[in-house]
Amino acid sequence: MTTIWYTKRYKFIRKNAPKGTAFLFLFLISIFINNCKLYSKDTDSLSLFDLAVSYQSMLSTQEQIAITKKAENYALSKGNVYKALSYACLRGKLYFLSDNNDSCEQLYHWLIPAVENELKHNDESRFSSVERREYADPDDAETRKKSEESLSWKILLVDSYSNKALNMMFHEQSDSSLQIYQELLQRFAKDSVPLILAKCFNGMGVVFANSKLFDRAGTYLLKALQQFDLANDSRGVFGVCSNIVAFYNSQGLYEEALPYGLRSYRIAQDEKYNGQEQIYASLIMGTIYSGLTQYDMADSYFEKAFLLAQKKNLAHLEGFCGQEYSQNLLNMREYAKARETAEHTMKIIAGKKKYALQANLLMILSEVAERQDDTKAALLYYRQYMQVKDSLNELDNMRQLIYADIRHTQDQREEENRIKETAFKKISEQSQRRGMWIAALSVLAALLLAGGSLATWLLLKSRKGIRNLRLETSRQVAEAERQVISKNKELATHTLQQLRLNNLQESILKELKTLKTSFTLRGKEKAIVCNLEDLARQIASDKEWKDFQFYFEQVDSDFMNKLTERYPDLNANEKHLCVLFKLGLTNRDVANLTGKSIQSVGMAKFRLKSKFGIENSEEISKFLREL
Repeated sequence: MTTIWYTKRYKFIRKNAPKGTAFLFLFLISIFINNCKLYSKDTDSLSLFDLAVSYQSMLSTQEQIAITKKAENYALSKGNVYKALSYACLRGKLYFLSDNNDSCEQLYHWLIPAVENELKHNDESRFSSVERREYADPDDAETRKKSEESLSWKILLVDSYSNKALNMMFHEQSDSSLQIYQELLQRFAKDSVPLILAKCFNGMGVVFANSKLFDRAGTYLLKALQQFDLANDSRGVFGVCSNIVAFYNSQGLYEEALPYGLRSYRIAQDEKYNGQEQIYASLIMGTIYSGLTQYDMADSYFEKAFLLAQKKNLAHLEGFCGQEYSQNLLNMREYAKARETAEHTMKIIAGKKKYALQANLLMILSEVAERQDDTKAALLYYRQYMQVKDSLNELDNMRQLIYADIRHTQDQREEENRIKETAFKKISEQSQRRGMWIAALSVLAALLLAGGSLATWLLLKSRKGIRNLRLETSRQVAEAERQVISKNKELATHTLQQLRLNNLQESILKELKTLKTSFTLRGKEKAIVCNLEDLARQIASDKEWKDFQFYFEQVDSDFMNKLTERYPDLNANEKHLCVLFKLGLTNRDVANLTGKSIQSVGMAKFRLKSKFGIENSEEISKFLREL
């Protein structure tokens, strides 16, 4: 009878108040965590925290971040350092998922040394206990416990490094990210732990995919999936399947991506993930079906992802979901709904400097308005798109210029350090020689009393000379640093001016071409447009290049001499390209500077690599800086 009553009661609640149950769950967690009234055992209390920040949690990312801080303090109060650092590592991942990269970087700055220290302490304790029990059974309970604790610390360390590496990758530091994973593999290869190998292989695959090295990326991602299966880690399988789908989608191989997308979506459903994983899984399936032109199938997945992002108040995901959903609605010819969704998404990301996302949404809105025969709105959206695109291009140019300037400054600093080391080495050698001479005079002074005063005088004079020499050397080094900084600023300023002139020239010529295409020009109007084109082509002349070369030769006068000496068959244009590639400029930037197409610049770079005898995978900028 009691069972029947509870069954009816459960059906009634499930039918009439599904939201009440979720609210009650959140309310209980809030009471337990916020007031720290955890009356159960420590294990149960930590389990409650684990549930609140697990993939099954229905809490938002910001709520989970707050919970991890409280959980970390609670674990420390109970003396559980491993659990406390685990919560800190999880908070770093939540920072990364919420696009809070600065907080993520700051957290791992102290977390990784802390985990390294605990791992070292654990290993030392384990080895000392084995030495004390030299004749004991190596498979006893204490030895196994120590080994399991050491393995847990290693996995936590790999997670911390992996999250840091992914954060660095999204900050244009793919080389550093790859180096982290390679060092982890080399460090833990002898352990042959599937979970550690899987995390390293997965990270390397993501880095290679981000660098467009698809052959290597595919190999490592499939290795990661195999190791996660061996470790029986459903979370890892979910993550790597999602990465494999993104890997195939980026190459347009949607049929190959479908089985992995279905597997990741099925895991999210079976494991009842309630975090961002449901959004990612739905986006993955929508993208695959959209790529296969099955827009009706894709619509339900995109709509689900968009509504989930809205429900969880994840603005950084809501914008991307809204873009994909709007594009799919446009493909389905549901223009009114596509326009409404895109305009709503534009309001969400307003003022957040997401230029690429804004540009895509404005292009969708322009196309929707055109399909609705709203020519005025279509033109307005297209003009806004061009403005955002110009801002995005200017931002990219500035970023590339800053990166080139940073790399150039680092090279200059290394050269200055070498000069300083050479100067101080000479001073040291001189001091040693004078010291030997003074020592000889001191011995002579011990034999001859009259020579004592002479030795003292020579010693004082020598010290004064060394002091003066050091001061003079420091003054010369400071003057050299000042000149290098001044020339670097002139070079960066002139390069930026030339980039802006070429971008201005390109924009004017493009607009004039659009004017000539859109309208039939005759007589005086046609002559005016032609004159404007001639004036536009005169904006960036050879004088800017000569000025740029003048500044560059003042900063690095030996480079052109070395280049001509080692490769005498290079023509003038190839030498110009070598100067630009040495600064670290991209093909697009070089094309803008020289007035050539990106394809011709790419072919020129390939021919230079052939002449220099370097592989396609190697960076020509690195080769030229080391010349």
